[in-house]
Amino acid sequence: MSRNRTASASVIGILAAAGLLLSGCAGGQSQAEACTIVQDTLEQAQTELTESVSSFGDDPVAGSEAVTKLANTFSDANDKITNGDVKPESDKATKALDTFAAEMETAASNPDNADQTALSDAIGDVQTTFGDLQKVCQG
Repeated sequence: MSRNRTASASVIGILAAAGLLLSGCAGGQSQAEACTIVQDTLEQAQTELTESVSSFGDDPVAGSEAVTKLANTFSDANDKITNGDVKPESDKATKALDTFAAEMETAASNPDNADQTALSDAIGDVQTTFGDLQKVCQG
């Protein structure tokens, strides 16, 4: 279960960094608006996850539900992104979050037999895709 706590803490750290790095998005409508949607969503999600993180290790179901809520929130925000530079990266980030949420749900249903490799891979994909999204928004 401590691995679930580590996984969850990693996601919170990723989101915190993403929010800070995306804050450089400013200016005109297209790319800046898309980056603002991403940033605002990540800031809101970070708050929600932080409120739930204390229960992740002790209550894997609560952790799974929090990650699923984050994935759904980000997916809804992604639907509002139309910028041709940002949308492909936000689509990848959405898919990575959905995969991580599914892995967390699987782990929560049977914590003693959780596939740590799958969880680790899912976290790696979230880190990579959000890193790529950050690069687009900084550019």
